[in-house]
Amino acid sequence: MSRSHRAELLLFVGLAGCASAAPDAGTNRLALGNLSTALPVVSMYERRFATVVRQQYDFSCGSAALATLLTYHYARPIDEQATFTGMFRTGDQAAIRRLGFSLLDMKRYLADSGFKADGYQVTLTQIAAARQPGIALIETGGYKHFVVLKGIEPGLGGDSVLLGDPATGLRRMNAAAFLKSWNGVLFVIDAGGAAVQASFARPTELALAPGGQITQQLEPLSQQALALTRPTLGDL
Repeated sequence: MSRSHRAELLLFVGLAGCASAAPDAGTNRLALGNLSTALPVVSMYERRFATVVRQQYDFSCGSAALATLLTYHYARPIDEQATFTGMFRTGDQAAIRRLGFSLLDMKRYLADSGFKADGYQVTLTQIAAARQPGIALIETGGYKHFVVLKGIEPGLGGDSVLLGDPATGLRRMNAAAFLKSWNGVLFVIDAGGAAVQASFARPTELALAPGGQITQQLEPLSQQALALTRPTLGDL
């Protein structure tokens, strides 16, 4: 098998299934003597989605993760519907209907939008050194699920990974547990430079998470590899 074919086998990553309903933010009224004012109330759950696009369907974590990466790390605001319809338009529609979105669908959509993106087989040490946010595929609760790897935080009890989870919002995950659930591929957009690196492990995002540019010369995975990693079987 050629090097390009091996790379393609790693990039066929798709769309997963887990959605969650979130409570709506409301208002409280504060009364001080004869004065009364309405104060916005945002739940802790809602705060966890401050920098994460929430998936609207149990099969749309891929489009929500891509919208999160573009909006909050590349200053290209976009919603989940736009990435969903864009990936479907530029992707292999027959395969998408059967299997869901893949990283190759993301790559094609981004290329159509003027971005170069690839998946790389990397370690957490390499990601921390490069300070490069990207999309990872993990297995959780028996399902494969796209998340945005937003940062890595050193700690006395071991490193933790900061995830932008389209189903649950910002969350920390023990690095050892993450490595067991992750396929080792990080899908990144090859643009942004210092501004994107500055968005990696932002203290404001770390504070909201419960629980307390790739600089190395890596070879991008091939299109075949991008197309062969899909989380869940099922029709759209």
